[in-house]
Amino acid sequence: PEDLNRVSVSGVAYEGPESAPVVTLFTKAECTLCDKVKDTLKQVQETNPHTLRQTDITDPEHRGWWDRYKYDIPVLHIGDKYWAKHRLTPQEAEEALSAAARGDFSERKGQPDASRLERG
Repeated sequence: PEDLNRVSVSGVAYEGPESAPVVTLFTKAECTLCDKVKDTLKQVQETNPHTLRQTDITDPEHRGWWDRYKYDIPVLHIGDKYWAKHRLTPQEAEEALSAAARGDFSERKGQPDASRLERG
């Protein structure tokens, strides 16, 4: 049964310039680690402009992300490339966002996939 009290946190948290990198935060309501990552990204927004989009992994339409990331949020992507999970320092954020702005950000290793573990 669908939880009628559930609040989706999907959507654009804030927008940077049109040419700025787009960061996706895979999250859900009441995720304190996600809030910390969001605060870190907000801190570097002025020096490393970016757009922050949130994908709520508990939304029915995001079931595939739930299957992959349910044990690991917050998970971050830059564009469509896996970036980080769990925590983020301002220095890590600045390095990755400036690489993305230059067009040379490459996907990081260690992308979680809970569904693969559970099938095994």
